[in-house]
Amino acid sequence: MHAHSERSVTLRRGLAAAVAVTSAVITSPVLAGGPLPAPVVSWSGFYAGVHGGWGWGKSEFRDPLNSPANNPFFAYFNGPLAGGQLGYNWQQGNYVLGAEIDGSWSFVKGNTSTSPIITSSTANGVGYTGFATATGRLGYASDQWLAYVKGGAAYARMELSSRFTADLTNYNRELFGAVGGVGLEIAFLRNVSAKVEYNAIYLPAETLHWVSANTTSEIKHFVQIVKAGINVHFNGDGGIPR
Repeated sequence: MHAHSERSVTLRRGLAAAVAVTSAVITSPVLAGGPLPAPVVSWSGFYAGVHGGWGWGKSEFRDPLNSPANNPFFAYFNGPLAGGQLGYNWQQGNYVLGAEIDGSWSFVKGNTSTSPIITSSTANGVGYTGFATATGRLGYASDQWLAYVKGGAAYARMELSSRFTADLTNYNRELFGAVGGVGLEIAFLRNVSAKVEYNAIYLPAETLHWVSANTTSEIKHFVQIVKAGINVHFNGDGGIPR
């Protein structure tokens, strides 16, 4: 019994010493006027930012007047884009739900090497002058890192010019479709984060009636975009990127 009492006293003294050391480590920066430990990064709140990137893809044309060897033919395009984004995140534990809208001025232009219908000499052939998306985001956060997937609605402004005959066909359309993507974002500095993101935009099939000859083509569009951007977060606490 005596030995047991001595062991109990020793354990109690050891526990008290551990508590005292831990308390001293935690409180010493405060008493000394030093910095407190950095808070855990939170992604909740509003954010706004800018981005730049590169887009590429193709449009598929099918027409009853084309030869089988040239049906379908494809118009290929690529080029830079730049714009901005605005969004809001809700974080629960490591999971982040969000909503975001973005818009880009686009210089994604091209032509086709498989048909004389669209050429680079006819007002850039085929191309996009603008993109916009409205998406939901689902992410997983690990401290300052956030990996996410996104999906929603997409808008594109497309232009096409072609001299199929002596007459010029001009095609300017407002296209609506779907977008899906993945991204990775890292918080750094003060309420600032950087991201890189991939988007795939699908635009449903539509038709184009040529000026001459009297024929109608079915067109399908598919665009891929890689963007890099900077976001500023407005969560009101002025702390480390939240």
